[in-house]
Amino acid sequence: MEGRRRKGLWHKTMYYFIVNAASRTGKGKKIWRRLKLELEREHVPYRAYLTKYQGHAGELAEKLTEKHRGETISLVVVGGDGTANEAVNGIRDFSMVRFGYIPTGSGNDLGRGLGLPKDPLAALRLILASKELYAMDLGKVSWGRRLERSAYFNISSGIGMDAQVCRRVNGDGLKVFLNKLHLGKLSYFIKTMQTLAELPKVRARVRFGDGEKERVHSLMCMAVMNQKYEGGGLPMAPGASDQDGKLSICYIHGVKKIKALCALAALVKGKHVGFSGIEIQACSSCEVWLQEPMAGHMDGEDLGDLVRLRYECLPGALQVMK
Repeated sequence: MEGRRRKGLWHKTMYYFIVNAASRTGKGKKIWRRLKLELEREHVPYRAYLTKYQGHAGELAEKLTEKHRGETISLVVVGGDGTANEAVNGIRDFSMVRFGYIPTGSGNDLGRGLGLPKDPLAALRLILASKELYAMDLGKVSWGRRLERSAYFNISSGIGMDAQVCRRVNGDGLKVFLNKLHLGKLSYFIKTMQTLAELPKVRARVRFGDGEKERVHSLMCMAVMNQKYEGGGLPMAPGASDQDGKLSICYIHGVKKIKALCALAALVKGKHVGFSGIEIQACSSCEVWLQEPMAGHMDGEDLGDLVRLRYECLPGALQVMK
């Protein structure tokens, strides 16, 4: 398809779209129709691949990047944070991919962190007009007793309460029901209250960067942040940057549950920095040893119950069109 000049743009780049039409409780399908009309109206060369099951976005990204090995391709994800995570983990050579993201999920913490428009058409136009690429850091989490497994994250990874909340939110129909009422964030609040009441406190050892191992008593949760927000807009790390080559690690420990509830109330308002029992540490890597297993997650995806983890920052790994 030939490109043409329109509104100052010269469309001759082929764009490959990975689309989760089921995102936002099925509204993703309608959103994709609008985007298709815009692409065709602007005579933009594109190919689209619709996901059919969990993990499919990663398989599609892997096949596309393998097929075009040695070529730079423009890969655009239309979906939620989970779809974006799958796609990034399917990419085999980040240096050969220009990555675009059109957030259509319920949480949209990646879009929020990148400052992308909420309107999908506006996000598409931003991608098509992109000239300079935004070099975004990626996080990498490794787990297992010998750290034999690993994956990348765009937003955050963590253990304890936030991971348990993600597991519960994704494990029942409450989020789907509340999404239909435009109250999706309420599901996180409800599950957080339930989880806090039952959450065990675990002893841990932590090493930040190249420092010495530190003992952490009564660890309730640890959120390793690449972006400022997780859980649908929770400002877990207000000072985080996805371009500083560091991860912002927020952890709650050594407090009674009633005080933890107060800490969470402060966290929701972004006023938890300096709160007793909440610490934030910026570092390029972090290693964690747990005395007992804790739930783990990566961009909201369940990693199972873990006892050893390593986190590291990959500076400027993802080249984003924005």
